[in-house]
Amino acid sequence: MASELAAKAIQPIVFIVLARLLTPEDFGIMTSALMVISFSQIFWEAGMGKALIQRQTDLEEAANAAFWVNITLGGLIAGLLYLFAQPIALTFFQDDRVTAVLQVMTLQVMLGALSSVQIALLQKEMGFRKLFWVRLATVSLPGLASIPLAWNGMGYWALVTGILAGQAVQAIMLWRMSNWRPRGTFQPGLAKEMGRFGAWVGMSGLLAWFYVWADALIVGLYLGSHELGLYQTGNQFAAMIFAILFGPIAPVFYSYLSRMGGDRERIRQAARKVIKAITFLSIPLALVIFFLASPMAEALFGSRWQGIELIIGVMALVHGFAWVIGMNGEVYRALGKPSHETLMSAAPVVIYLFGYLISIQYGLEVFLWSRLGLAIAAILLQLFFIGAILSIPIVSIIRYISIVFTICAVPIWAASYFLTQIVATPLRHFVMGGATNIAIVITVLYILERDGILKELGWMLGDQEKPDK
Repeated sequence: MASELAAKAIQPIVFIVLARLLTPEDFGIMTSALMVISFSQIFWEAGMGKALIQRQTDLEEAANAAFWVNITLGGLIAGLLYLFAQPIALTFFQDDRVTAVLQVMTLQVMLGALSSVQIALLQKEMGFRKLFWVRLATVSLPGLASIPLAWNGMGYWALVTGILAGQAVQAIMLWRMSNWRPRGTFQPGLAKEMGRFGAWVGMSGLLAWFYVWADALIVGLYLGSHELGLYQTGNQFAAMIFAILFGPIAPVFYSYLSRMGGDRERIRQAARKVIKAITFLSIPLALVIFFLASPMAEALFGSRWQGIELIIGVMALVHGFAWVIGMNGEVYRALGKPSHETLMSAAPVVIYLFGYLISIQYGLEVFLWSRLGLAIAAILLQLFFIGAILSIPIVSIIRYISIVFTICAVPIWAASYFLTQIVATPLRHFVMGGATNIAIVITVLYILERDGILKELGWMLGDQEKPDK
């Protein structure tokens, strides 16, 4: 948790500084290349890291097989991306500047392939102390590299340099910290066995890529680099706020669940508690950001980012609701059923794509509200599915979400509206509004869930033996 929090505490600071120095278009060009690199990771990683964490036998041989599969696929995919960078840039983004950025970013593919097994082994061994120092270094260095370059007018190349510097340092540190080293042997049968598990993880990764990047791809395709940078930056900013709180849970939760050996009852209790605890925090946070989005955007981003406030507000609601089911994939994989995540992610894909393509025709604002509606529908579907798999009373969870949303929305809106009338400057409005709304949320939720607060937060902090009442 400390490693993730350290990373996510530094990243927003760097992000805001760079946003003040660069333009939406710079971020749009970088986003276009990252979209393609992220897509390629699904194929070179091939789910081998997750398969290695879940595996209980022949670990040395399994790690060796995973390493050589990743390196081979990584080299092949990096070469293809380099050769076809220009057709990709012109076909999907109509911007030839993306070509050179994408070619340079192929280095990230090889650096990622070199370090994927080390990360998986450290997570499997619960070696999060070592991962803390890796994360701390690899998120600090991009800022140290990017900010001076951005200050000196390097534009999107400042972002490229920072990302590659961070990835290179991560690979070096992981190899120095890990005792494991690859050998020249390779067992095709073992690789095939892991590949069957990894294939479902890879399919889930492909669908996850769709949910993370398809909206940005369509915005860039229809509205151009400026709007893409505006949309993705606002979306990323909202996502980072939730990631600071909940991102640390995911790697620890999956490693913890994997040690239960598929014990359905223990996994059911853990899943129910985490869903409720995240709901308890994420929905009120989403409402606070939504109602404070305008002064927040003006205070942090400045005049060059006009229009980002609506994106931050609506996408905060999207991420706030989405985190309610944010741990479902870890649950399915711990049960040895990664296909469940794949099937549930695949179900609404066509509806999402159709909704994106229709709503973008009417502009960015209509697209944003459609995005929220589609997300809520998919979340309800996911809740009912995990409820059926684990016999969790999901109707009570949905009722709890509705109560938390309703009780928090009214006082948060009233406080934000009142401050709008009496506070002149955006920064003061943002600071005072944030403090006031946090106090309101704490008070309301304490009244609502007085007896459950210590139980749920106590479990998250390590009280694993507390009985399920």
